[in-house]
Amino acid sequence: MYRIIILYIKMKNMSNDASNESEKILESLFESVNAEILVELKDGPKLLSVLTKKIAISKEKLNEKLSYLIEKGFVSKNVKNDDVSYSLDTEKLSKFLENDDNFKNIDDGLAKLDSFLN
Repeated sequence: MYRIIILYIKMKNMSNDASNESEKILESLFESVNAEILVELKDGPKLLSVLTKKIAISKEKLNEKLSYLIEKGFVSKNVKNDDVSYSLDTEKLSKFLENDDNFKNIDDGLAKLDSFLN
């Protein structure tokens, strides 16, 4: 009996961890600066210099903003010679956004925002 309870608690915590991870990824994807960068990357890789000029952000700040998305594999940072470029894994992004649980998280977030504003 105790094993069943412990297993249930572990499974519940694992699903909460996955849910929290999804929420964190969604927050990062939809953060205003990151969203602007991702729009620039949707058509293919872009040089760091192009992104910093277009978005009016420092190289350091851009690296900081994208670090979590790079860690999770949504964005890749490539260094060739002295050129740094970024690319978006559009397939991974699409699969993540199509996940039903993520839509639920978005709906829940919008409902919370709506109740806060009213």
